[in-house]
Amino acid sequence: MNFDFLADLAEEITRLLQEGDLVVPEYEQLRSQDKRSEELKNKIQHYDLENLLVHFFTVNFRRVPTANWNTHISNKLQGRNEILDIVEKLESGEDVNNFLSSKVKKLNQAKNSDLLRSEWGIHHLHFKESRSKDLLFVYFNESDAYLIDILPHEKSDGSVVTWTNTNLIQIIHDNWPHLIEPYIYKTNSDAPVLMTEQRRALRKRAANTNIVVSDGTEYVPLGGGFSPSKHPVLAVTQSNFLLLTVKNIQADIEENHIAVKQALADHTSEPTLKLKLDGDFQPLIVEAGNNILINLHPSEVTA
Repeated sequence: MNFDFLADLAEEITRLLQEGDLVVPEYEQLRSQDKRSEELKNKIQHYDLENLLVHFFTVNFRRVPTANWNTHISNKLQGRNEILDIVEKLESGEDVNNFLSSKVKKLNQAKNSDLLRSEWGIHHLHFKESRSKDLLFVYFNESDAYLIDILPHEKSDGSVVTWTNTNLIQIIHDNWPHLIEPYIYKTNSDAPVLMTEQRRALRKRAANTNIVVSDGTEYVPLGGGFSPSKHPVLAVTQSNFLLLTVKNIQADIEENHIAVKQALADHTSEPTLKLKLDGDFQPLIVEAGNNILINLHPSEVTA
């Protein structure tokens, strides 16, 4: 019986990147982005596959799912006609990912990270596919899109600071407090209020920070935060969980290979098992020759 689910996982991630018209990095390219010693890298089991997974889930984290969104407009955007086209696209289920930053297609996602998205969970959209000076900031949650504000693009010289503008969180708090209630750290907080420039400097050093809004409510990062490598924490944990799941499936099949062969005996005497990912990136095992789904249970294997 033939199977190598870790190799299949790499093929599935490559397929998903290609289907999304995204860069498929070579292992060596990802390895070169990691500033740790080669000795340490070589001690990490499945290091290259783990890097590929983190790259994929980082890119996927930055993208906007295509859906018929229920849109909600903040008091800051009432009467702003600039948003009407994007609202229509969101509500009608059009793909708006071409309005994202072009950095989502970059090879080095740590260097070209979207720390606003990672820390505060907020997307920013350009008004034109060819880019625009002003940006629309949107918070997506389940089937709802919350349009927060329009701000100018940040400038590298610091003359315009946008990515750490805490007014974005204040607007969510003022308009839809229920939306971010799960992220309340405390009320009536006496934590020091960081200046925009202080927060900007901390972000550059990969430091996540809480936010205190005007009534003293203190929030932890709405987007889950970013890791020391500046990848989204949620992307790292999703990568680790999927890799562990696939490794466990591999071990289960190795332990129960006789039962698997018996379950497939009516279809083939030499099964070839392949791992596939469904639309939610959950692993499925199929017998490739007959396209039979294998259902794994703790005490039995059935086809």
